[in-house]
Amino acid sequence: MSKPSRLSCRPVSHALLGLALLSLAPEAEAAPRPLAPRAVAMKHTGRELPANTYVERLVVKFHEGSRIRLRGQSLTALASERGLAERELLSSRGLRAERVMADAATVQSLLERAPRIGALSRLFEEDESTLETRKVSGEAQSGQQLADLNLYYEVPLLPGTTSERVADLVASLNALESVEVAYAEPPAEPAMVNFGMDVALRSLLAAADIAPTTPLYESNQGYLAAAPGGVDAKYAWTVTGGAGLNVKVVDIEGGWRTTHEDMPTLFTQIGTQYTDISWRNHGTAVLGEIIGASNAYGVTGIAHQAQAGVSSIGSQSTAAAINSAASAAGLGGVILIELHSQGPSDGSACTCNTSQCNYIAMEYWQANYDAIASATANGVVVVEAGGNGSVDLDNAAYGNAFNRSVRDSGAIIVGASTATTRAPMCWTNYGSRVDVHGWGEKVYSLGYGTLFGSSYGEDQYYTSTFSGTSSASPIITGTAASAQGVALANGRRLTSKQMRSVLSANGTAQASDSRKIGALPDLRKVIPNVIAGTY
Repeated sequence: MSKPSRLSCRPVSHALLGLALLSLAPEAEAAPRPLAPRAVAMKHTGRELPANTYVERLVVKFHEGSRIRLRGQSLTALASERGLAERELLSSRGLRAERVMADAATVQSLLERAPRIGALSRLFEEDESTLETRKVSGEAQSGQQLADLNLYYEVPLLPGTTSERVADLVASLNALESVEVAYAEPPAEPAMVNFGMDVALRSLLAAADIAPTTPLYESNQGYLAAAPGGVDAKYAWTVTGGAGLNVKVVDIEGGWRTTHEDMPTLFTQIGTQYTDISWRNHGTAVLGEIIGASNAYGVTGIAHQAQAGVSSIGSQSTAAAINSAASAAGLGGVILIELHSQGPSDGSACTCNTSQCNYIAMEYWQANYDAIASATANGVVVVEAGGNGSVDLDNAAYGNAFNRSVRDSGAIIVGASTATTRAPMCWTNYGSRVDVHGWGEKVYSLGYGTLFGSSYGEDQYYTSTFSGTSSASPIITGTAASAQGVALANGRRLTSKQMRSVLSANGTAQASDSRKIGALPDLRKVIPNVIAGTY
């Protein structure tokens, strides 16, 4: 699969970077505050995933401070460019420059043995200087040490490669002292129950112009209604900024029908989209919940005054798509990770939605986690589908990847409930790391053509049955954009952690159940707290 061209970003001079950092400091002469340490990544054995799990890339990250860069086709340790902080990080791990250089060569040699279809490349494609600048700014704003995203590398694997086939290679990579973590990454999928079931709709595509008048479905969008059933978006629309005014939202997945009659013009489209209609219907449905146009037909998005964009994983990794989406959304923007992927088995019985058993939230994989942490540290709100794998994310199988006391990306992780009782759907993931929930079934939105449009063409497709943490997460994204719009209108701007706090603390409790999926946010309760700054 070909790679997209790198984002066009001007290198930032050291002088300008220094001025930027001075502007972030409360006082120019103040000594920099010590950073909270970054949690060390969990090493993989190579056999965490079920043996027959398909994997699409090998990911390797070197330890902080190693300053290993790709020069030409070779991994090179730039020892002469290491700053004092980097040298101290290496020293704290007992790593000598000679060892780092030798390990870089060994990594390259090991990766050449992989069943790969492409060359070694950087995982994050933005300019090195851009990533370095964002790391420094994020650390200055958050007080938290962030990963150097320039230390991540990947090789794409042959289609059909399984985790078992590369397990020994992953173990060998992780045995090297200079490697922080290496793993085989499975492909991501939309976090929709029974994704792909709509393939039969391919035969219904029509070339005819849109002619019939589309009904208005707003009254059927129960998630727009007042609590306890909905998030009370209709109340939010009466408040200045409450429809997401001046907020940028970027959806991360695979495809969208950008010409749909009820979709506003997108402000950015990043990456190469999948041409498969299953992906396209899914992305279109997601955006419909968030920014469906407010008009006399179709559906109305929770944050229909927000600006929307997309970042596709069709030609970039999920981690790179998260990073580029965050850059596009900017300070105060909201990004949505509408994906989940096969994770380790938690050992429990899975009898519901069995095709997605043990699918989990994307931050389990370290590169995704570090991209999210960088985004939230730089003032971007991140919403993340919790996944439809029927698992407890607190299970020991996940090695504290979802234990907030061990590591906290700052993202808002979303579970899914029934549309009427707020009980957890039988397949939703749950646990202490799941912050809030949305509707996991019976969601009216764009796409699919099962409600309207099957005879009129894809630009007029609507559905009444969108589902999964895929349908739940856009509800939370729209709610976050609504709250951020109000905040901006009142001279405030919420961070991702602040947004997580105010949404989770001001909502309708889930039905009594041992599976924690958090509350359904209530904008009528959220907005007064946003205006008052109590979050």
